[in-house]
Amino acid sequence: MKKITLILILSLCYLFCCNAQDLQSSYIFNTNYTDTITKLNYKKGYKIKVIDIKPALDGNEKKDSIIFTVNRFKIDTSNENKKGIKLNTLFYETENNSSIQHIMVREVFNKYTDPIYSCFRGVRAGFYTIPFKIRIDNFDFEQNINFGMNIGFQFRFNKKIEDSWLYEPSIGIGISSINLNSKNSNVSEERTASAFSSSIGLILHFDKNINIGLFSGMDFLGNSDIEADWKYNKKIWFGIGVNIGFSLSESKGESSNNKPE
Repeated sequence: MKKITLILILSLCYLFCCNAQDLQSSYIFNTNYTDTITKLNYKKGYKIKVIDIKPALDGNEKKDSIIFTVNRFKIDTSNENKKGIKLNTLFYETENNSSIQHIMVREVFNKYTDPIYSCFRGVRAGFYTIPFKIRIDNFDFEQNINFGMNIGFQFRFNKKIEDSWLYEPSIGIGISSINLNSKNSNVSEERTASAFSSSIGLILHFDKNINIGLFSGMDFLGNSDIEADWKYNKKIWFGIGVNIGFSLSESKGESSNNKPE
């Protein structure tokens, strides 16, 4: 029991120590837009890569300058210098037109663009319970208490949605309370025993508060109860899990995987 508890504590500590940091940087235009200063036309669907943010002199965040590049952006330079064009001091030029840097006030930028999030949302640690298990050998439904910790790797179905419609493959370890009786073990009277439980699963997150997990795993009876000859020891089970989790990024500040690419 002490070894199992130590494994749970060490795994949780390791997760809290691992937290990558990055800046949000990818967006997409949500409508056609013509910049009133540069007169440049941006079409709906243009993807943007933010490369710098310059704070406003008066400290007003809405007036911050967002500097970005736009994928597949083309400028008619037939009447201008072929090395690039300079519309005004708010438009940056480079030798390669494909890398031309654009600038826009944050307030306008936020209005006409939407963030694009990475497919991988991040690592998630959580506690879960499995109210009942299906034992494969005899297709037996078993109600027990199963409490443990799982580590999940969250992915987005839609990169435009931040924290809904996620799928999360996971692995977990925990402690199960096993009901021993004459039908499933070699005991003279009914009693309970503890078992180490390992599992793999898939959790579907419909939103922050609604999720469902499908799990499969094995239970390993402790040495003190091994003489009971429990027939489901080290046998595969299936179950539906109720997951209560927390994001590592929320517990240690903002993380790259919860921000746009």
